[in-house]
Amino acid sequence: MKHLRLILLTGLICIFCTGFSLAASANDLNTTNVPTNNLRAPSSESDVDNLDGTWTFTQVIDEDSTAPHYVQPASGGFEIYTWFDEDYGWMHDFPHWNTADLNILSATLTIVAWDVDSDVDDGEFDGVSVDGVILDPSFLQGTDETWSVTTFDLRVSDIVDDGNLNVWLDIDMTHTEQWWATTVDYCELEIIYSTSISNQPPFAPELLISPACPGDDDDLTVTVVGPDPADPNGDDVTYVYRWFVDVTNDGMPGPFVDDEFAGRPDHTGNTVPAADTEVNDLWRVQVTPVDEFGAIGDFTTITWESLVGCYPVPTDKVSWD
Repeated sequence: MKHLRLILLTGLICIFCTGFSLAASANDLNTTNVPTNNLRAPSSESDVDNLDGTWTFTQVIDEDSTAPHYVQPASGGFEIYTWFDEDYGWMHDFPHWNTADLNILSATLTIVAWDVDSDVDDGEFDGVSVDGVILDPSFLQGTDETWSVTTFDLRVSDIVDDGNLNVWLDIDMTHTEQWWATTVDYCELEIIYSTSISNQPPFAPELLISPACPGDDDDLTVTVVGPDPADPNGDDVTYVYRWFVDVTNDGMPGPFVDDEFAGRPDHTGNTVPAADTEVNDLWRVQVTPVDEFGAIGDFTTITWESLVGCYPVPTDKVSWD
């Protein structure tokens, strides 16, 4: 029950290569048994010297964690099959948040969960937010009766404001009766950082998308147009791109999933070719600045209107932005 998470992550990577498919069941009403995840790791916290001037901080929250990180709710929770009306949360903290000369090189939140049926029509949308802001992807990504792994990027500003990250899991957020359920094994915060040089992170990028109203034969391109300078120290800045797509065809922006989870190629540049898009897609891109020392700044996200063409966003629906 307490083996290294690395084995689990490796074993589950194939989940994200299959795209959307039909699930084995239409809902979870008749599913009661959750198999033991014998590869999960215990509640833990570590700081590892990478011997290259950087450190990796890791913190795991699970059923064994205690206040203030986690308080067992009256119903549901870690390692328990949990339904739409049993939402719960937990807290991560980064003890070095106000350390002098802190540079964050990477910051991610990874959630491992069982039976996340998010790959079907009218599927399971388990929304994840940090400090009240919904993350991208918009929900846990997974398939029927499997252990799945979803990784979220975190904003630097959310970490260094007070060091605390309050996570909230909104289970099966589109249903008001028992329909889909899931159980979370653990949540891991990983931050790679350094304190060896005096440096400030680059500024969040200003973006321009083209075309604004795409057709089905248009490439989607995002261009960084500012700010100038891009970094407070005058450092050279490069950019990392992460693409999301909404394939629900409901006319609303979101929920968004990683392009690869949606069965598209894993795009890492500033363009998505027209051949990789479909009519009624909605696309979003997250752009993260990285300075010449590897320090990241806050990312910026921007969203296209639906393919093909633009239309008003309905006012009677709730946006995922």
